[in-house]
Amino acid sequence: MKIDFDSRLLDISFEIYALEDHLLLIEEQMENMRNTENNKLKKLIKNDDLTPDDPEWHFANQEFNHRFEFLLPRVFRGPFIVTLYAIYEIAVTEIARLIQTTKCKSTSFSEFKGKNFLDRSKKYYKSILQFELCSDNKEWERIIMLAELRHALAHANGRLEMLKVGNRKNIKRMTKQAIGIEEFNGYLVFSAEFTKETFCMVRLSLEELIRRYKEWDSEQKTSQP
Repeated sequence: MKIDFDSRLLDISFEIYALEDHLLLIEEQMENMRNTENNKLKKLIKNDDLTPDDPEWHFANQEFNHRFEFLLPRVFRGPFIVTLYAIYEIAVTEIARLIQTTKCKSTSFSEFKGKNFLDRSKKYYKSILQFELCSDNKEWERIIMLAELRHALAHANGRLEMLKVGNRKNIKRMTKQAIGIEEFNGYLVFSAEFTKETFCMVRLSLEELIRRYKEWDSEQKTSQP
């Protein structure tokens, strides 16, 4: 029995699947750590007979909350956001290169101008490749948001005061949307729900782009004499 194995853009698909597994591990690890430390906290409070009237009770709870509401979510989910955007960017670039080569377009993606990567990509796909990059407005809005957050994380470690005024204003607007982007001690922190939802939307957009490219590529090959 012959198996029709499609190896086109396989590396990108593997990276998407691996990133999903990584996110599951991140959330599972944080939950396990929270449960373990919460049990230690309860044991400490019980053994030392602490009450809310004791400074030690407040200190122990503040330390716990700081670690699990701020520090670990920032350190674990921030790099995931950066990696997610990196996969999206390389996938869009690779598919653009493949279509350009097939269509024999003289203008390469790297030569095309735009105010940022997403603006350049949208224009290049439309005007040069005549191939739609993303048709879902909700997914595209989330990808734009992802790019802004990635910039803040990669260039300022999520510290808002270190960003340019325009970037800081954009992110401030995001934090007011109540979608799981929060400012904590001057740093960006993401909820588990926002991180998962963003991954799912980016994955859907990429899978759709890859599917359409493969269909188009197959049509080009079958139409050749």
